[in-house]
Amino acid sequence: MKNNEQRSSVFWIAVGLAIALYSKKYGLGTLSSPGPGFVPFLSGLAIALLALVVFFQQRHRKGKESLKDLWVQRKWPTVLLVMGVLVLYTIFLRSLGFLLTTFLLLAFLYRAMEPLSWGKVFFGAIIGALGSYAIFQLWLQAQLPEGIFGF
Repeated sequence: MKNNEQRSSVFWIAVGLAIALYSKKYGLGTLSSPGPGFVPFLSGLAIALLALVVFFQQRHRKGKESLKDLWVQRKWPTVLLVMGVLVLYTIFLRSLGFLLTTFLLLAFLYRAMEPLSWGKVFFGAIIGALGSYAIFQLWLQAQLPEGIFGF
């Protein structure tokens, strides 16, 4: 194998296939009536498929890279900030509610990761929060925290 990306993709192919194989023992069910192993099975296949894509993309790459090269020039302050905000999201989810907390999280991510104009930030955060609310609350009928404002 030429580089670390290929080595890691082989690992993730094995992990994905292991997840898919072990989830079959819980029963896959059918498309209209999925069993408890259905989602883990599809997730394992997705992991393996994406790792396979990375593996073949790296075949055409020239040169070797060291393990140190993987960590150089990373935006560590941004990574740590996003991790902290995700922790805050889980802390405030129940008290502020799903819609407001998800809106704030998405607005932060849109602004911090790739600085967009405030109009795009608010539009994307509103669409993302309302879309995820529609999927989970209305379509899947999952019970989401309402928060102090009752929505």
